[in-house]
Amino acid sequence: MSRQRGSQPDDFCVSAAPGPNLNDAPQANNHRVFSGADGVLLDQIPAGPTADEFKFVLGQFLTGLTIVATHDRSGPIGMTCQAFTAVSLSPPLVLFCARTQSETARTIAQTGFFSVSMLGKHQQAVAERFGSSTSRSDRFTSVDWVPGPATGCPLLTGAIGHLECIVHASHPAGDHRIHIGQVVAASAHTATPLTYFQGRYT
Repeated sequence: MSRQRGSQPDDFCVSAAPGPNLNDAPQANNHRVFSGADGVLLDQIPAGPTADEFKFVLGQFLTGLTIVATHDRSGPIGMTCQAFTAVSLSPPLVLFCARTQSETARTIAQTGFFSVSMLGKHQQAVAERFGSSTSRSDRFTSVDWVPGPATGCPLLTGAIGHLECIVHASHPAGDHRIHIGQVVAASAHTATPLTYFQGRYT
């Protein structure tokens, strides 16, 4: 089932379909490559792939799905986030990337803390809800969650892992920002994760 997204989703998720025709790409060492411009010589630096080409290639990388969330005076706010990874063990650091226009990320920058709920395979509907253009209040409608004991940030019930973080650093990166958090609480539950590959949930 392909993921359906709203017109202005408050998330970062790579879509892998439709993509460019890889059969038309030049070949190097039996691998398809994108030169970024016609007639580029091997000793020249290429211009790089187009946005669609880049998204297509990134779609070949299997990832998990998370809900990154926080809360302020207006209540809880969160988004589906595919661009999430660990950074350091000592101190325990993680990062997520979000569009510069992301309301959730802007709110996290203001509150100084956030949570990460790692989704299980049974939570595809949750990923779709939080990755759509649905309003912040509607995203939490009919979704079970509890406030985290360390930060009060929403922890989604049924997730296979939870992290609570304080903002450690934030850096601009193109049309996104990289948000690094220091983990202050963590818990895990054994279950099958929800993953995303080639534009589809798996």
